[in-house]
Amino acid sequence: MSWNYRVLRKEDICGDAYYEIHEVYYDEVGEPNGYTMDPIAPVGDNIADLRETLYKMLRDLDKPVLTEADFKGEDE
Repeated sequence: MSWNYRVLRKEDICGDAYYEIHEVYYDEVGEPNGYTMDPIAPVGDNIADLRETLYKMLRDLDKPVLTEADFKGEDE
């Protein structure tokens, strides 16, 4: 199973959109099939680790934004 950071577009109870970064997990054919319950904050054991995490998050901002509807079986 692989994963990366992805932006998820969500809506609050008023229908207003907001965005969060989550770890997204993929099935064997590369389709997203899960994500972390809570958004991810950058952390690291040291400054270099923190820098690498931030770099990966920034890099993955260029990928298409996902919504909860992009995850099969999420509402099933």
